[in-house]
Amino acid sequence: MKRDDQSASSGSLTRVLSDWTRGLSFDAVLVIVAATILIILFHENGSSSVFRGNFLKYFSPSEFRDLYPAFYWYGCSLLLLGIVPFLIGRLVLGFPVAELGVGLGDWKFGLKAVFCMYFAFLPILVLVSYLPSFQSKYPLFFEAASNPAHFFVYECAYAVYFIGWEFIFRGFMLFGLRPSIGFYAVFVQMIPFAILHFGKAQIETLAAVLAGILLGYLALRARSFWYGWLLHTLVAVSNDVLAMLHKHW
Repeated sequence: MKRDDQSASSGSLTRVLSDWTRGLSFDAVLVIVAATILIILFHENGSSSVFRGNFLKYFSPSEFRDLYPAFYWYGCSLLLLGIVPFLIGRLVLGFPVAELGVGLGDWKFGLKAVFCMYFAFLPILVLVSYLPSFQSKYPLFFEAASNPAHFFVYECAYAVYFIGWEFIFRGFMLFGLRPSIGFYAVFVQMIPFAILHFGKAQIETLAAVLAGILLGYLALRARSFWYGWLLHTLVAVSNDVLAMLHKHW
């Protein structure tokens, strides 16, 4: 009787767990857990302040030394949010490259959508660029404004940053969860994306909810995260260029 009770209890627990996890595969659970851990590691260890506090003292003076904290931050984004989740997707989960959203996908749609959204948003960027708060914020590292060479190198590093930033959400999470929950993966990846905007202006954090959904749909429709990367990079670089223009007028 005791064994029968234990068997019944075990069967009941199995049924409960089965109900709770219905619709989710092991791959989906691993994607969620891995993405969460990597985002935490990046947030806690990948900032420019971590580099300044722990590593900058070991570097001798050089032309680009003031930008090293930016390079560290942006490099950590590429590593922890880009390269590591890509390797997990390929080597652990066995996703083909295209199914992780790393291919070009529907490039005709992707490019058309990116440039339509960018030029629709550009007038707003121009108007906002006249605000003193905007001009004091961009570039994020004022050292980038010291001369054209520094500005160019900095913007290239900034573009690298967005590879990791876009891939963890619109690549690894979006395409990693799609087989289990389909289109709902767009909304799941939007949550941590918006949360990581905490600390910025409230309107910008709220706008990240809509931006996360739109960028998720763009990646899903174009079958590639690269178009979100391109759009994000164009907007970010435009912010810096507009701020620089105002500072030098």
